Amino acid sequence: MRLAAAAALCLAAGCAGPGVIKTYQGSHGSDEIATVVTSVIEHEYSLTDNRIVMVDGVRYEKAAYTAEMLAGAHRIGVQGTLRTRMQPRSQHCTFDLNVEPRCTYRPIIPAYPRSAYDLKPGEDWRLTRTMTVIAECADTSYAVQVPIDCASRP
Repeated sequence: MRLAAAAALCLAAGCAGPGVIKTYQGSHGSDEIATVVTSVIEHEYSLTDNRIVMVDGVRYEKAAYTAEMLAGAHRIGVQGTLRTRMQPRSQHCTFDLNVEPRCTYRPIIPAYPRSAYDLKPGEDWRLTRTMTVIAECADTSYAVQVPIDCASRP
């Protein structure tokens, strides 16, 4: 009961919900906030878990699927972990995105690169590709293409 009351007070005061990275200081109205959302992608024989780990150079110990930020240009870092029957593999990706308030952005993180499967564990690789980001706003929706840099290490 106390936990529910504390959560309600926190949300009323402008705190981010559980599992949400809040990248700004103080309280701001929802009409000033943009949201970036990643997800888990499941295929028949694999699962890729993409979590936000960095925004504007600040690393977050507790990675999350959702990050709230003020409008403007931001650099976002995502760690993607591919799980198959083989050893899990991770990629660390960063991209720049200009966000608008009252919009939710859903980046479609590229899959772990096929070329990296042939490398020995721990061997470095780096790749720049293009990624689609779907934006859903109060009055419109659209897609943009942005460059994304991915590597075996952050």
